Amino acid sequence: MKLTKNTNFRISKGLLDDVFAKTDSLDYDKWVAFIDNNSDYFIWNENTEEGKKSLQNIDSVPEGFKERVLSTLKKGVCFSEFNKEKQLYDISVSFYEDLNWITIQFARTPKLEDLKIFVDMAKFLDALLLKDGKEIIDERVIDRLG
Repeated sequence: MKLTKNTNFRISKGLLDDVFAKTDSLDYDKWVAFIDNNSDYFIWNENTEEGKKSLQNIDSVPEGFKERVLSTLKKGVCFSEFNKEKQLYDISVSFYEDLNWITIQFARTPKLEDLKIFVDMAKFLDALLLKDGKEIIDERVIDRLG
């Protein structure tokens, strides 16, 4: 299995054969608990410098976009590994309640340690870590990659 920064990772209750696939709902409260319990690895968007600025300036956001901005600031998005050189986070994680999945995006090639925490997240949510929506990544896959 080849992993790149463009690899499509999601956490879902089932395989995602296409973009219209519907699976069982993920438990948002459990996701929040997982992120909060792993605050040494993750930071909520609203706790980043950018997120704090967005909250301070929310009144200047046009009404049509305000709800979208707020959804990223209500424990809907978190990050990991701030890259000082690029002034961005290397890992972005978004919870899509309406789609019943979590997306994980990397600005660098994922490491085995990254995959391990996302397998743990998926297990905590009684879900699957998926590559390209169809390939399950679990401990056995990580062991083979290691």
